[in-house]
Order: sequence, then structure tokens, then C-alpha cells
Amino acid sequence: MGTCMATELTRVAAIGDIPPGTMRYVEVDGLPIALAHAGGTIYAFSDACRHEGGPLSAGALIGETVTCPWHGWAYDIRTGKALVPPVGIRIPTYPVRIIEGDIFVEIDWPDA
Repeated sequence: MGTCMATELTRVAAIGDIPPGTMRYVEVDGLPIALAHAGGTIYAFSDACRHEGGPLSAGALIGETVTCPWHGWAYDIRTGKALVPPVGIRIPTYPVRIIEGDIFVEIDWPDA
């Protein structure tokens, strides 16, 4: 089989489940993921804020910026980069595929 990364495509929601400008929390094999619908695109990123693990999907989505509800840390949902000091911190982002109206998230699991 080889030792390539185990890439898994998982259906997490239907496109109609996430109206524009909203976010939704999903979990893939215990991994907390936030989905956001911004500018006609669905983005997937880690739900856990890098500060103290606040739930980003419960925060505010303004344009392509998500703000954590706990302490106001903000991230660009396209890149995962923090928009507040200390800059350089980022949250993981995940590729999204839309297949026949369903939202799939692609996750690269490290080799066990």
C-alpha cells in the first residue's frame, strides 16, 4: 500500500445546512471543525482557538474573519492566520469539496 498520508474525505453537512454568513460545528473522528459560509464559499478550519481553545464556531463571522467568543482572537478563515498579535499563529484549515450539494472535508491523518 505504501506509506502515503491517509487522506480521508468525510461528508459533514449539506450545503443548505449552512446559510451564507453562518457557521456550524462538526466533528470528524473526534476532530473539532468549524464550517463557515462566506462570500459564496464554504471554509473548514479548526474549531479550537489557539489562545485557550475557545469554540470558534460559536463566535462571530464577519466577511472572511472569525472572532473567538471568549477573548476576541480573530482569524482569516481562508488561511487560518491570526489577525491579532501575536501574529504568526494560525489554526489548521481543511480543504472543502462540494459534491452534489453535500459538503465534504478532506483531512490528512498522519501515518499511525
